[in-house]
Amino acid sequence: MGRLRSTWLVDLFESRVPITVIVAAAGVDTLHGFSRILPFLRGIPADEAAALLRGD
Repeated sequence: MGRLRSTWLVDLFESRVPITVIVAAAGVDTLHGFSRILPFLRGIPADEAAALLRGD
């Protein structure tokens, strides 16, 4: 069950669902619970990350 939940969470993050929605859906109180799935998230190229941070 834990692996299924982790896959679901990774899919939500990869789909760029807002973190507030993910937190509410996952039923967590802190972001600490997501630390175990961070290694499974794909990296974003630097130019795309810069555009996202600028709000482009």
